[in-house]
Amino acid sequence: MWQELKKLLRHTAVYGAGSLLTKLVGFLLIPFYTHYLRPSAYGTLELLDLTLSLVALLVNVWVTIPLVRFYYDFSDVEEKKKVVSTALWAVSFIALVLSSLAMIFPKNLSMWILKSPDYAYYVQVIAVSFFLNCINSVAWNYVRAKQRSVLIVSINLCGMVVALVLNIFFVGYLKLGVLGVLYGSLIGNILVTGVLVIQTIREVGFRFDSRKLKIMAVFGAPLVFTNIGAFVLNFSDRFFLQHYSVVSVVGIYALGYKFGFMLSFLVIQPFSMIWSVRMYEIAAGQNARQVFSKFSVYFCLVLTTCGIGLSIVIKDVIRIMAAPDFRPAYRIVPLIALAYVFQGLSYYFQTGILVQKKTIYMGIMGFIGAASNIALNFLLIPRFQGMGAAWATALSFFLMAVLTYSFSQQTYPIPYRLWKVCLPVGLGIVIYLISTVISINSLFLSISAKLLLIPVFWVLLYVLGFFDKDEIEKAKSIVGVLMARYGWGAAALPGS
Repeated sequence: MWQELKKLLRHTAVYGAGSLLTKLVGFLLIPFYTHYLRPSAYGTLELLDLTLSLVALLVNVWVTIPLVRFYYDFSDVEEKKKVVSTALWAVSFIALVLSSLAMIFPKNLSMWILKSPDYAYYVQVIAVSFFLNCINSVAWNYVRAKQRSVLIVSINLCGMVVALVLNIFFVGYLKLGVLGVLYGSLIGNILVTGVLVIQTIREVGFRFDSRKLKIMAVFGAPLVFTNIGAFVLNFSDRFFLQHYSVVSVVGIYALGYKFGFMLSFLVIQPFSMIWSVRMYEIAAGQNARQVFSKFSVYFCLVLTTCGIGLSIVIKDVIRIMAAPDFRPAYRIVPLIALAYVFQGLSYYFQTGILVQKKTIYMGIMGFIGAASNIALNFLLIPRFQGMGAAWATALSFFLMAVLTYSFSQQTYPIPYRLWKVCLPVGLGIVIYLISTVISINSLFLSISAKLLLIPVFWVLLYVLGFFDKDEIEKAKSIVGVLMARYGWGAAALPGS
């Protein structure tokens, strides 16, 4: 099991490092964006980006996501290539039709998204990016299925750097505002898509297998509803905020959500990139259910620790990074971080459903989650605005975690130790509440004092018996190896 964990951590670390660098560069530019873009412009950009993401999600999840699952159903290399090339043909055709419609009717879409026809050209630029994102997703999932994590991260980082440099030029120098951001992202997408898609076509060729498309579409159809539900849970609150307030409120909320979403970028998404591949290989091995149970504890521990670290320092961080108009955004971040702890657990609990190919359950859960989130948005946002949206998100993700656990255990029972999942979450909330009473004028001292609460969190877990004896021994062994490798403690042990 330790070897499997080591392999899993290696790929997760690569994906995590890529996500970290991506977010780090993006967050370093927050002072730049908040200086050149007002909250209303930031809100406009957020609504356009979310619309693009939703439509791309619906296309990709139907065919592209099943690509990884059925890639491993075939041992013959040529059959694997047919799976990939078939997905590429299907997605290219669907994306071309939808992007063409957006180019023909941009004013209608602009009116629907932003309540004004003045953003029609923005819609047309977004339409080109949409087409590129869709075909890039096929190539990206193909490389991920081959577990070539370093290649994915390297190409994405190069594209991101190009996009950010262009954003600075278009927004800061040419003063193009939102349009400058759209141009920068479009050019970055062209570069990344060009490299990945050309490489994919060279390896898999131009083949089409209608039978494989059918089985992928059948597998992916319930996931469409699941991902619609996920989109509603994650992003529908922006549209409610726009309806019940003003677009500047959307901009402030979007900035706070971006910080809370770091938990997804730094932990959940890097883990999912390799876990969605590795879990099928683990399921085929011995003691799979025990391995799944053990890994859930480690995943929850990492997820909760990162959520605590983010929540306790966010007020000080936003004071440093954001313009004064955006500083109220810090209030929603802890709730969004808690929501993503629940979302991460929900993702992990899907393991049994996916192993058994019972994706119909995911469609049902997606519908229930979306309906509950819409109801909570209607109930909370008109009265509490941004904080209401954050509470609606957290409560909806909690419900999804409970539902996913329940359905998964009926499908593929795994001996989870639930107290080891609940304890870090409950204790993490207590640690955050303690951090709110720490008030120090110096930003450096304030952040340092609050970060000391993280080792306190781990010590309390140890005292409460969270760690098993074999885990403690393994930790001691790793520390011993590190000390020997780097010569730590050599002065205290002469001749060692």
